[in-house]
Amino acid sequence: RRHMQELLEQERQRSVRSGHVFCLAVIDVDRFKVLNAHHGHGAGDAVLCALAREALAAIRMSDILSRWGGAKFVLLLSDSRSTLARGGVERLRDKVGAMRVPAAGAALGITVSAGLTEHRAGESVDDALERADRALYEAKAQGRDRVVVA
Repeated sequence: RRHMQELLEQERQRSVRSGHVFCLAVIDVDRFKVLNAHHGHGAGDAVLCALAREALAAIRMSDILSRWGGAKFVLLLSDSRSTLARGGVERLRDKVGAMRVPAAGAALGITVSAGLTEHRAGESVDDALERADRALYEAKAQGRDRVVVA
């Protein structure tokens, strides 16, 4: 997480110098606490690892994914406007929804919800992350397994 915070700040500074826009997505595994309660923490760990592998295969080489805490990940989409970034996050959401994770003697299916925002000139990274996090909670409130753009 600390390393990702440094990378986010570097991207903000690069954006100030170049004028290029970047986006942030906060991605969370839906009903992760229930999964852990029913299948155990080993299954939860297997889900997080599988999600990370699938995400890394689905995102652009220039994008950066980091576990943020619990079942939350942050995705930095450099040099992207929200319209383009949304397509990438939706593709990731679709791929994760299609995968089955072998764990605890079962093949677990998972979904993710995401909040996406475009960094605004002059704002801090923390402000952009807070906006993406609010969009994530809006996605959950709308029924989960979706992307909401702030």
